Amino acid sequence: MKKSFVKSATLMMVATLVAKIIGACYRIPLTNLLGAEGMGLYQLVYPVYALILTASSGALPLAISVLVSEKNVGGNLKSGNSVVKSAFSILGLLGIFMAIILILTSGLIGSLQGAKGASFGYIMIAPSIAFVSGIAVLKGYFQGNHLMYPTALSQLSESLVKLIAGLGFVALLKDQPIEYQVAGALFGVSVSEGVTFLILFIMYRRKNPPLKLFVSFKEAREEYKEILKISLPITIGGMIFPLTQFIDSFMVVNILKGSVGSALATANYGLFSGPVSTLINLPVSLSLALGIAVVPHLSQNRTEHNLYAIRLKTSTAIKLAVFVGVPFTTIFIVMPERVLGFLYGSLSESQIALSAELLKITAPTVLLLSITQICTSVLQGLKDTKSPIRNLLIGGVSKIVASIILLYTLGIKGVAYAQLIAFSVTAILNLISVGQLMGKNRDVIKNSGVILLFGGIIGVSLTIAVSYKLNMIFIVLITLLSGIIYLIAVMTSKVFSTEELMSIPFGQHIVRLKKSPK
Repeated sequence: MKKSFVKSATLMMVATLVAKIIGACYRIPLTNLLGAEGMGLYQLVYPVYALILTASSGALPLAISVLVSEKNVGGNLKSGNSVVKSAFSILGLLGIFMAIILILTSGLIGSLQGAKGASFGYIMIAPSIAFVSGIAVLKGYFQGNHLMYPTALSQLSESLVKLIAGLGFVALLKDQPIEYQVAGALFGVSVSEGVTFLILFIMYRRKNPPLKLFVSFKEAREEYKEILKISLPITIGGMIFPLTQFIDSFMVVNILKGSVGSALATANYGLFSGPVSTLINLPVSLSLALGIAVVPHLSQNRTEHNLYAIRLKTSTAIKLAVFVGVPFTTIFIVMPERVLGFLYGSLSESQIALSAELLKITAPTVLLLSITQICTSVLQGLKDTKSPIRNLLIGGVSKIVASIILLYTLGIKGVAYAQLIAFSVTAILNLISVGQLMGKNRDVIKNSGVILLFGGIIGVSLTIAVSYKLNMIFIVLITLLSGIIYLIAVMTSKVFSTEELMSIPFGQHIVRLKKSPK
């Protein structure tokens, strides 16, 4: 297996981890500054924003990376640049159009959500849609050329600028009503995307000709067809879960406010979609980075008819996703109160208790979402776009139905259970689809089970630590020590083959350790 795949994946995972740490340095103080109700407003805006981004540019990095990678197999770099120019022209105009639409409908959307104050946030975040469209095209170009560092840099840029600008604007507006503070935080997102687009554009222009916003349709027609052929089904599939979150943003507050009032309903939604979802999304984002890295490689291997390489990369990616997800899942199940209390000190005891219950319920979705994303990326990289759409649609429908039923009986916990049901369904269906396409892989099943078993090391040690009510400093130390033992146990076992280990940074040292005489 080429080292470039896992090196690219490692770079993406490291960049994603650093970006998420920066993101936590943003989200945690932001939650403490805005409170549960302010985060509720913030999170009402985000699902609508995410849905628009998915519809306008969500599939473009993947589609462009696949096309550029395929064209580069024959050394046709000029054709790769032609794809980028065509995509930039259509995406740039679409992004500007969608931003204008969001500004014009901001008041209506806020009213329909039962939170008129959210309208200011929509206006402030709208410019970022245009910037993200351009970012999507440039990321796709770099990924198609197997250059992951620009994408990694863009992640760091987005997180760092959002941290500085977002918290800065909230601090400047601290004496203003909560909706203006939320709008300030959301304007920080627009600033971060603008800066990131500028960075990527400068990197692209260093070795490439100018990009034009307007390109002759006749000149770009073939590229449009190819881009649309790949991106349309992926966009449809990618919109399913953002669409369910979009529906949640309208449904949850409106259903709950009948029993607990509008302010508490917004606050409860803010706890679930803010602190809880932030913690869940941290390890899941690492798996997403794996998916981003694997797609162009799989696409190239498919073009080269290299079935062995496809199976090996798929196996490695799934096992790495499970390896990363298991410790986080264990921690969130064993000590959710300690984690939330440590990170979100401004929340009340009752809010911490509710958030802990929600986190414990949704903890398994770390593994389920990681597996779902890797399998989706594998299927898309092999140009099977129908299976992920079907599987996501079934999962999305199950989430909406379960949410409607459980919200009335369990309150905000119903949304957590509905999410767990939906991602369980989707992960199982995705695994079946990959198995049907490539055959059953007993290595993945067996070794994923071994990883789960080793995860028990962390679970047992933390359960003992929590039962003795140790100080948080000792719990952190025990967690780190358990993590190191878990890492050594997995890497020195037969979970990863020698070929896979040799592709991982420092893997050669692990191989020597395994082969050394005992």
